[in-house]
Amino acid sequence: MDLILFALPVLLLVFLFTSQRKRQRAVEQLQASLQPGQQIVTTSGLFARIVEMDDAVAVLEVAPGQRVRWDRRAIGGVVADGAPGALPAGAEAERAVPPVPPQPPAPPAPRPGESGSTARPADEI
Repeated sequence: MDLILFALPVLLLVFLFTSQRKRQRAVEQLQASLQPGQQIVTTSGLFARIVEMDDAVAVLEVAPGQRVRWDRRAIGGVVADGAPGALPAGAEAERAVPPVPPQPPAPPAPRPGESGSTARPADEI
């Protein structure tokens, strides 16, 4: 009976360590297989295409002409072409992202004490 009480926690720890090693190997294989041109998803859910890579940083294209720099470790997986969330390729990409119409500039905010402001001047406080 005493042997079972000792063996169960030891077996649990062995199981936890081996599963952690498997996950670590899978992450290392993913990082080693990344190449420019692949479509990826980050650990936070951003879908993008790899444009450039070095040891620490990946430059990702999230839309045609829109590039962002991400830590390479934030890449969570490779997305197959045609999979849900994958970016369209070639001429389809130009049609898939509609242009954003220009917005008129916002009116300046009123200063404290001017009409239309709910703030009270400092001398009334």
